[in-house]
Amino acid sequence: MKKKCIIFGAGTYSQVYTNYLSDSYDVVGYIDDAEKYKDAVVNGIKVLGNSDFLFEKLDRSLAVFVPIGDNNIRVSILEKLKESGFETPSFIHKDTIIHKSVEIGQAVYILPATNVMPSTTIGDYTMVSMGVNIAHHNLIEKGCFFSQGVNIGASVHIQEKAYFGIGSTLMTGVKTVGRNSLIGAGAVIIRDVPDGAVLVGNPGKIIRTKEII
Repeated sequence: MKKKCIIFGAGTYSQVYTNYLSDSYDVVGYIDDAEKYKDAVVNGIKVLGNSDFLFEKLDRSLAVFVPIGDNNIRVSILEKLKESGFETPSFIHKDTIIHKSVEIGQAVYILPATNVMPSTTIGDYTMVSMGVNIAHHNLIEKGCFFSQGVNIGASVHIQEKAYFGIGSTLMTGVKTVGRNSLIGAGAVIIRDVPDGAVLVGNPGKIIRTKEII
């Protein structure tokens, strides 16, 4: 018998995760705070309620997944779930290549065709999309997001809640990517990235600095 789980969020990315998770879990419902999803049925699965309903009404034995791309929202929800006693497992798709020496934290989500080389650490609450290549001896802190087709070079310290857009590349030789930074789609990063920096282009250039939350 499959373990029952809830998915936080009923948007398109969560719907994708429903298909992947259904191989191992019985997805019994969505939770979403958006008014448009109130009492909705999405791909045959009911939206059970909002976050208040989740924390006040649902059984703590349920596994909860939070495949939301916004790093701040995802980390905040997962930390609250953990504090409230819910199970927040990782999901590592079977069609990945992850060396046995790789250390993976709690509630980490990794999709197919991703390759992670030896001696890398992936922190709690990190999401890795399809076809991502992560080289060796990297330290990835909690709450980062790697979009489809991202390439990460070796020996980089990627600080918490860094976000990498589709097809971006971080070259070996970069030592640090600052927290809450954002690497734009297709950008090629050849220098260290400060906290909160938003970079685009090849080579990547800072176009603005975000407020760090």
